[in-house]
Amino acid sequence: MEGQFVFYVSVILPIKWDGEIFYGVTSACAGADTGSWVSVDFGKRSLQGVVRRRLEWKELPYQSRSIEIKSLGGVVDRPSVSATEIRFWDLIAKYYLCSTGEVFKAAYPILSVRQQEVASHRKPEDVLKAIEDKSEDIELSPAQQTAFEQIKEKLPEKTVLLEGVTGSGKTEIYIKLIDEYLSKGKDVLYLVPEIAMGNYLHQRLKKHYGERLMCFHSSVTQATKKLIREVLTFKGTDECPRKQVVVLGTRSSVFLPFENLGLVVIDEEHDSSFKQEDPSPRYNGRDAALFLAQMLGAKVLMGSATPSFESLYNCYTRKFAKVTLAEKFFKSPPPEVIVIDTIWTRKSRQMKCSFSQQLINLIAKTVAGKKQVLVFRNIRSYAPVVQCSNCGEPVKCPHCNVPLSYHRYDNTLRCHWCEYKAPYNPVCPSCKEQALELRGAGTEKIEEELKELFPEAAVARYDADIAKSKKESEKVLSDFASGKTDILVGTQMTSKGFDFENLALVAVIQADTILAQQDFRADEKAMQLFIQLLGRSGRRTERGTLVIQTNQKNHPVIKEVVSMSERLSWEYETGAQDAANSFERSDGGMMAERSMYCFPPFVRLVNIILRDKNFHKLETAANSLSSVLKSSRAFSATEVSGPFPPRMEKLRDEYQLCFSVKFAKDASLAKNKDALKRVIDLVKLPVQATIDVDPN
Repeated sequence: MEGQFVFYVSVILPIKWDGEIFYGVTSACAGADTGSWVSVDFGKRSLQGVVRRRLEWKELPYQSRSIEIKSLGGVVDRPSVSATEIRFWDLIAKYYLCSTGEVFKAAYPILSVRQQEVASHRKPEDVLKAIEDKSEDIELSPAQQTAFEQIKEKLPEKTVLLEGVTGSGKTEIYIKLIDEYLSKGKDVLYLVPEIAMGNYLHQRLKKHYGERLMCFHSSVTQATKKLIREVLTFKGTDECPRKQVVVLGTRSSVFLPFENLGLVVIDEEHDSSFKQEDPSPRYNGRDAALFLAQMLGAKVLMGSATPSFESLYNCYTRKFAKVTLAEKFFKSPPPEVIVIDTIWTRKSRQMKCSFSQQLINLIAKTVAGKKQVLVFRNIRSYAPVVQCSNCGEPVKCPHCNVPLSYHRYDNTLRCHWCEYKAPYNPVCPSCKEQALELRGAGTEKIEEELKELFPEAAVARYDADIAKSKKESEKVLSDFASGKTDILVGTQMTSKGFDFENLALVAVIQADTILAQQDFRADEKAMQLFIQLLGRSGRRTERGTLVIQTNQKNHPVIKEVVSMSERLSWEYETGAQDAANSFERSDGGMMAERSMYCFPPFVRLVNIILRDKNFHKLETAANSLSSVLKSSRAFSATEVSGPFPPRMEKLRDEYQLCFSVKFAKDASLAKNKDALKRVIDLVKLPVQATIDVDPN
């Protein structure tokens, strides 16, 4: 084969493949170079890939010389991928134990050779010429200014975590810092956990940055994504000098081709939405942004009212620096927390639908006072469960081991995991009796109940069903922000990042579903959620109220939220300055428990998930892997547990069994993780195996 081709190339393809894939280059494709886009045949598929490197015949691995090497299909006319991007893909692949090709696919998800490159109506020059050089200056309060100066002092040396109570004005500090980096000639990445929060922030930031602000997330058109990539890699000309931009994006924006990145801002850094669950790479956008910033020499500012335990741990170990902003911008008193025991209210017949009489009175008083109410329910649908009153069986998804939810607006039963949908039929599929009944209340039903209880009030709903429509989503949020809506029913999407100045009352319905998660992070997440909701109300000068309806009034998390509220109220009334570290001081011993039982952030956790449609085959494979993992000397783990069924034993027609491996956070961590992957690969399991590093 030597002499058949001009040279050879190693090509990164969007597939799960750990080794290098080589192609021969003919004189017709001699323009192929590192970073070039190329078309290739791989098996029976035609794919687009990126050239990793060029090689001569003698540089090919020995085993590759003994097989027939295919010819490169052609060079694709697309902007080259930089060596920095490829290096970043390799780093992510190594950390999350996946292939570089899988990371490449996440960075450029549209890769079929038959798909034409999307044409953009605008060019980078059009965007850059429209940028006005000046924006109005941001004025900070004394407390904000102090925090800002502390951040500037610490940022050159370390990543900075800003713990600012909700309503303290963290966004203004972000903007002030972003302005400084733009003036230094640097681009900025502003990361947010969810699209809904990004859309809300976009309206706020657009007034300040104008054309300098660019949004990047999964709902943005391919033409816009292409334009953003072109702007970031545009070198500038005499007629159109390169100007700096701010990219406001969700986790996937870390894969943009930044060449001049100076600052990364990670808002709501604790949020679990930063973690990609499926498909691979199962990366955390927050952590990936830290890797990217380190590679490019950029600085990182993270912010949250309820920092993750991982970030707090990094502050304890002095890997990060911490700045606290304990004072609300409008200096309103801390909200009051009212816990309503729904066991007692039901026994005393003080419940109407999903609402206690006490809560109904509070809502009525709030609306009468021309203030607004947020009713939080963390489950969408009309009824979360449909159950037969004759045989007792719930109606389950045929593909997942989970009850179907009833959605009244289109009279369907739906699975919120695989999106299976079927028309509602009152006949039980198990006993064939017409005895199905709706159990529980999701956001749809809560909305309906509120309209019946408060016919004169304007009631709206904001959940994933509403958010599917950008137009409807924006209308619901803008109507509530402008005061047109009195009561908003919302899921977790409403708990973070929004600033509704007239919101006085937040009510959590059926809080027990928040506390019932089977996860070592359950209490941390519940605490974070309650504190985030606590901060949504009373954001101006008046005191807000958080009402929690629960069957578990003595749950440690709820007791700690009440205790924290009382402590903050005392500090506010006495003028004490100990409000700092409010979330950190309210972990209720959770961090100590993590340390005692060896859970993150004190160890590094890697989960292994096995899947197959045949449970017996899956169980046999899991037992084989179990004996290998627990006897292997290739890696050193502090604990190997499993196989055990996850919360979802069956998902999308596949049964699941899991393993959990804990590693010490020491110098051998990377080596141990690599060895674990090699051991799993050597077993050659007959079922699908997925590795999840740092699971949620």
